[in-house]
Amino acid sequence: MKIKIIIILFVFVSSTIQAQTSLNCSQDSFSLVPGQQYILNGWVQDSNNQIGVNSQNALNFEGHIVITTLVDSETMEVPCYPSGAIIDGWQAITQKFTVPEDISTLEIKLVSKSGSTSYFDDIRIFPFNGNMKSFVYDPTTQRLMAELDENNYATFYEYDKEGGLIRVKKETEQGVYTIQETRSGNQKIDVDN
Repeated sequence: MKIKIIIILFVFVSSTIQAQTSLNCSQDSFSLVPGQQYILNGWVQDSNNQIGVNSQNALNFEGHIVITTLVDSETMEVPCYPSGAIIDGWQAITQKFTVPEDISTLEIKLVSKSGSTSYFDDIRIFPFNGNMKSFVYDPTTQRLMAELDENNYATFYEYDKEGGLIRVKKETEQGVYTIQETRSGNQKIDVDN
């Protein structure tokens, strides 16, 4: 049985999106197996963020994701709310869900509370018993800009104008830390002697 998957405002890794309008897109290359468990994870940021950039505060952002399935004319919703520490203004969303056996439609909605704007990034769906690693490349230079690990935490790569790696930063629950920094230079040669 082929499942019709509707993804509303859904992107992979390379862009941050804003939950305001709907976008219907059909994904023939992306299919979920009925009866199997999956993990949906991503990051959300609210425009009215009043708490610190890196906070262990128990407050959660208002933006969230809703997985809606249609089985035999019956709609089931699985809300996916952000939780945990806020890291550089972003809060993680992680939700385990099972694809129903007789599913005909699956919708993924990125929801923003009315009156505010929510931004979503690095949204991924993968099998529950699997791991996923994602990569972000600069569209112009094709350089690796970020690598997202199994927990959806990023390692960022920064380059100088010549393309040399100058800095590596790692995202953790405590914030973003520089883990490697390189400096290089050219020696001036006195041509008169």
